[in-house]
Amino acid sequence: MNAPINAPMLSHDLAAIAHRLRQSTVLIQGRAGSMGSGVVWDASGLIVTNAHVVTQRRAWVTLAPGQRLTAHRVGYNQRLDLAALKIEASGLESAPVGDANALRVGQLVVAVGNPEGQAGATSLGIVAAKPPIPRWVQADIALAPGYSGGPLATLAGEVVGLNTLIAAGRGYAIPTALVQRFLGRQQDQPYLGITVQPPRPTAEEGESTAWLVTQVVPGGPAAQAGLVAGDRILGVHGVHGRLFRHPGDLGDWLDCWVPGQTLALQVSHGGQRVVCTLTVGRSPWQEQAA
Repeated sequence: MNAPINAPMLSHDLAAIAHRLRQSTVLIQGRAGSMGSGVVWDASGLIVTNAHVVTQRRAWVTLAPGQRLTAHRVGYNQRLDLAALKIEASGLESAPVGDANALRVGQLVVAVGNPEGQAGATSLGIVAAKPPIPRWVQADIALAPGYSGGPLATLAGEVVGLNTLIAAGRGYAIPTALVQRFLGRQQDQPYLGITVQPPRPTAEEGESTAWLVTQVVPGGPAAQAGLVAGDRILGVHGVHGRLFRHPGDLGDWLDCWVPGQTLALQVSHGGQRVVCTLTVGRSPWQEQAA
């Protein structure tokens, strides 16, 4: 028989966790007066947030103790909605980073942010779903504008995502693995060696969101797997795979893949549905293909 929940102890623990998270959560203000949140990722002054929070190269960051500092944008990816800022400060308390893949549906999570400039606001919720594409952490949690860029954390105090948007009453956070990828080198970005066209309706059932392969880089991962121009990528094959249902699914999957990973794609090849197995490569510096 499970032990009953000790409500006073849980309340005390949550307050302590929220306090620790606030020490590594900052208030970010843009030139146009926009406000959001950010997370101290490294004690050297590296801060991560959402790209839509810092649309210009300079912003102002207010630390938990109250110091207001100028921050310079040193990284920006609009598609991932991630940005990195640098401030000149010492003795910062960086956030402990956890693994979003280890989350379980129903697990309690805590969000910290600055809605309407209210510094250090905290919200409690649960992991709502494990989406088929690990591009987001979905939580039933009360968020508001100003939480964007702030931490979503476990009750162990480990940050597992950056709160990014609210849709259908649910909070969506970018998992820490994608944040780490964003902060890494460009060569570590996944690369398939193809150019594709966005989905368009077709006569074939299940291909309404297929991506048309228009170019295959010779010797690249896709070429080695047998893909050719004219093929249509239908989805990801396997236990965790599925046919693409939305135009952004291929890009969302690509964000989650890592160089060296083996994956199987469902492809329409010469009018026949086949499975192509390829190994994700590392993106060349100047490569423009997907």
